[in-house]
Amino acid sequence: MTTAVDRGELAGALRDAVRTVPGVSRLVTTGIVEVATQVPGGTIPGVKVAGDRPEVHVAVSRLPVEPVAQAVLRACDEVMTRYGDDRPVRVVVADVDVSSLPPRRG
Repeated sequence: MTTAVDRGELAGALRDAVRTVPGVSRLVTTGIVEVATQVPGGTIPGVKVAGDRPEVHVAVSRLPVEPVAQAVLRACDEVMTRYGDDRPVRVVVADVDVSSLPPRRG
């Protein structure tokens, strides 16, 4: 498990990895409870590393959603392994950016 000292670094690494996944349009913070990691000078939106199960909340711009979510999970697992953290990451697809989808045929 991570310590308070490196929580921000881990959250930043997760954010950076998730942003590179094709089909992820953005990290999402909104909901009933804001999803973010507090760091000195601000927050890392869409990533929560506190607790037993870190979370990343994303919006996708590609269908089907499941392959994008699986790619996000793989990217997160690589980061967690690199940081020596064996907690599983929960990936939440919180939104679909419909305007980014290709036009429907037919």
